[in-house]
Amino acid sequence: MFTNPGDKVIIQPPVYHPFRLTPLANRREVVFNPLKRKADGYYDMDFDNLEAVCDEYCKLFVLCNPHNPAGQVWSKETLQRLADFCFERNIIVISDEIHADMALFGHRHTPFATVNQHAADISITFGAPSKTFNIAGIVSSFAIVPNETLRAKFFRWLAANELEEPTILAPIATIAAYTQGDEWRKQMLKYVEGNVCFVEEFCKKHIPGVKPLRPQASFLVWLDFTDLHLTHKQLLDLCIDKAHLALNDGEMFGQGGESHMRMNVGTPRAILQQAMEQLAKAVQSI
Repeated sequence: MFTNPGDKVIIQPPVYHPFRLTPLANRREVVFNPLKRKADGYYDMDFDNLEAVCDEYCKLFVLCNPHNPAGQVWSKETLQRLADFCFERNIIVISDEIHADMALFGHRHTPFATVNQHAADISITFGAPSKTFNIAGIVSSFAIVPNETLRAKFFRWLAANELEEPTILAPIATIAAYTQGDEWRKQMLKYVEGNVCFVEEFCKKHIPGVKPLRPQASFLVWLDFTDLHLTHKQLLDLCIDKAHLALNDGEMFGQGGESHMRMNVGTPRAILQQAMEQLAKAVQSI
């Protein structure tokens, strides 16, 4: 809606792979602003690189907030800096906040549009109850657009393409989730935190060559296999053919995803324990 073929869309790998695939499929050019890995395993935005790769053809910036696959929440200061940068260059920010309701271990999610007026003026925030309440099959999502001009243009496009009318169950399930699901959500998050701790302790004790990054939000754990010194083919063989696990290949998330796998720990502890035991056995076999 807001770009033309040949315009550029900025993303920050390693990041959720449709951020790259969808613009490419729509004949837009994707510009990479890779995140910088810190010593503690978490990431910083590289604003020097962002300034270097951004030109007049960059029209959209797709932000992952909280970040997927790292499960990281961005600070208010980082988001403010990004908002000011994009506002000065008339770049619209699409903020994917689908994991917003799943902050863990005392962390807090900061909605992009709230950090300052610049952010509110240039942003479209996407959200959905599907991750938090495990109702992806309902197919329910929403957009929050504070700026009236952007909102009118975008909602008109949604209506014209008949994308604004959900199935009859979608609004019912969404309203029920957000008005009656908070106690369930709190219990679920506590259980997920326990699963994350289980993975950390298991790796430390049985497979120290695999290092999990503790997520600050969501049920996804970013596993670092770098210390095993495997090629990409060997890593896939280890996880798929030897451990028989359906993990997400880190390389699909782009630069910085090498030697990593993404694991979903939103599952019963017994299933998670079985998965970790299979992974440990596979690692020991090499």
